[in-house]
Amino acid sequence: MGLAPLSVDEMRSRILGDVEPLPPIELPLLEAHGCVLASDVIAEYDVPPISTGGSDGYAVRAADIHAAAPGAPVSLRLVGWARAGQRPDATVGWGETVRLEAGAPIPAGADSVVPLESCDADGESVRVWKFVELGTGVRRAGEDVRAGEVLVPGGRRLAAPELGILAAAGRASAPVHARVRVAVVSAGSLVEPGRAAAFGETRDAVSYLLYGAVRDAGAVPHRVGIVSEAEGDLREALTSNLSRADIFVCAGDACVRGGPEAPVGGLEKVDAFRVAAYPGDALAFGEIEGEPYFGLPGSPVAALVCFEAFVRPAILKMMGRSDLRRPEVTALLDERVSGPSGVTLFVPARVEHRDGAWHARPTGPLGGRMLGTATRANALAVVEPRDAPLEAGEKVRVQAFRSLAG
Repeated sequence: MGLAPLSVDEMRSRILGDVEPLPPIELPLLEAHGCVLASDVIAEYDVPPISTGGSDGYAVRAADIHAAAPGAPVSLRLVGWARAGQRPDATVGWGETVRLEAGAPIPAGADSVVPLESCDADGESVRVWKFVELGTGVRRAGEDVRAGEVLVPGGRRLAAPELGILAAAGRASAPVHARVRVAVVSAGSLVEPGRAAAFGETRDAVSYLLYGAVRDAGAVPHRVGIVSEAEGDLREALTSNLSRADIFVCAGDACVRGGPEAPVGGLEKVDAFRVAAYPGDALAFGEIEGEPYFGLPGSPVAALVCFEAFVRPAILKMMGRSDLRRPEVTALLDERVSGPSGVTLFVPARVEHRDGAWHARPTGPLGGRMLGTATRANALAVVEPRDAPLEAGEKVRVQAFRSLAG
């Protein structure tokens, strides 16, 4: 504890240097939604695999109707039908045509589709009143993706379009980095929400806050609940959840201890760190049976700041993400901000766009327990270390954790 505190960037770099993406697994497409693709997926065949019609009409040979005009229609012999999802019941020879539904396979011999409004049918004869260019109305095989091309590149987070094209290419599953499973623990003399609290007792807010933060990050939270700070209790709670967690996140005074005083000491190395940040200047980080362990302050806003600065980037990296930071904008401060000097301040703020610029207004006093300030905020204003307050009108970086639109 006597060492100089680490900067926020130094602490984050140390953590990110120690965590790695989870090994790839093959997941069904619906379960893979939101996960990061572990490697390129190559098209095994053309997408679409066959040429189809783009609209209802008649499949023709363009050379047959080159002379078609409103006053001089070209007559073709109707020889069959092509319906969506079925093999055409005829081919198109010279002077012939096949009635075609939108999405139906293009019959052999045809190279264009004449829309219905450009012709009329009379029994087995179709009169075409308008010439169409070669290839008109045809969605050609492979026009979306050719066999051998990359369908979806590795590192891409699978959203709706990616699921669609993988399914169109016949892929029922994808190699992805799975969602990280996170065990969340509150340590201390706390009371569950919904239960009566005696005078002076504190309800557990921090594990619910962290549960939501984990879920917002796209990971899978498991709330272990409230655990006593008595010797061995926290260790037992964590070891009993080793099979269901890839990361442990614990909040409470005991959780930020390291070395021999760490409540999980003896399992793996856990170190305590001082960070030049406010709120959230205490942090423990290490491993439990090879799984990352984060010990956060018990104060809700301090825990939120530590989660945003250190835990969330680690979770995202483990899930294969490359965008580890929150979206940032530069805003003008609407009010003066002051706090401890020489440390990075994380100020809950309400950010909005007006008069051609982003503006940030602090949502309350700066402190680790002022949870209402985070509730009213949509971003954290990040004030770099300095010896003087940041005055109204000065510029500040803001990291959005909610939509800035409203």
